[in-house]
Amino acid sequence: MRLLVVCLLLFFCNALKAFDKVVIWGHKLHSHTHSYIHNAFFCAFQEMGYSVFWFDSKDNIDNIDFKNTLFITEGQADKGIPLRDDCFYVLHNCDSTKYKPYFNKKQAVTLQVYTDDVLTRKCEKIAPCIFYDIKGQCLYMPWATDLLPREIDIVKNSLLNVKKTKNIAWVGTFGGGYFGNIEQITPFIEAAKSQKIEFKNYGSLSIEENLNVIRSSYMAPAIVGKWQQEKGYIPCRIFKNISYGKMGVTNSERVCELFEGKIVYNPNSYQLFFDAQEKINKMSLNELYELMDFVRDNHTYINRIHTILDFIEKVQSSYVGIIG
Repeated sequence: MRLLVVCLLLFFCNALKAFDKVVIWGHKLHSHTHSYIHNAFFCAFQEMGYSVFWFDSKDNIDNIDFKNTLFITEGQADKGIPLRDDCFYVLHNCDSTKYKPYFNKKQAVTLQVYTDDVLTRKCEKIAPCIFYDIKGQCLYMPWATDLLPREIDIVKNSLLNVKKTKNIAWVGTFGGGYFGNIEQITPFIEAAKSQKIEFKNYGSLSIEENLNVIRSSYMAPAIVGKWQQEKGYIPCRIFKNISYGKMGVTNSERVCELFEGKIVYNPNSYQLFFDAQEKINKMSLNELYELMDFVRDNHTYINRIHTILDFIEKVQSSYVGIIG
């Protein structure tokens, strides 16, 4: 029995390191806000040397050999995903009943974004805002910047030559309702107007446009709505803005803690503008470089992929332990 356990453990560990391919089964780029997360995973897996594909239910996959594939998908886009006993599934907001046989065999895990709710659950803390629930097969972590580490270094080297505007750049969601952020952003806009600084809401942009708009802006805040503020949700916008070359500016206490207090934080978004203005006008480029390095070393999708693979290995190892 002990030999069987050892053999199974070696099999699982080797399989983790030798996926034949990775498939992002989900939203095609620009079709959905989650498509940018799928794109970031796609680029990061490519950077790591994996054979990566990006499909959805409309693609012809008749000639694709999915043996030993790692699938990453999201609940609004998993229609038509191949379900196979020789594959593994990383699922975000999916109907778990569809994947029950794979959860039972430790061939599926749930991926959830971090909120403070995880602190009330029996989970193992791996790093700030990253928790493992091995028994429940659920990984909690924030998203990340969509830049690769080497791309962040390129941005760093470009900053001295960037022509700055006097605009505040906002790229992303801007709306009301229970999960909205209008009430939190509006006072910030009013404070900026009092200083004759324009707040520009760019909505959806291409990845390159996003980078250029943020990099050349005067300021690029990551302001969360009431629900996100109360739940300790970490918006990917904070990682992106810093990696694109801007000082972190937020009304989220949890975000401030994650960055070890080295960014501008005030829960009052009106005063936040003036605090950020004072900091930006005085800070050295080295302070910004330090923050960018922090994101480069800890909060890219390459970091997140390593976390996912480590979690999968621990989940499958626990299965071997049960067999033993």
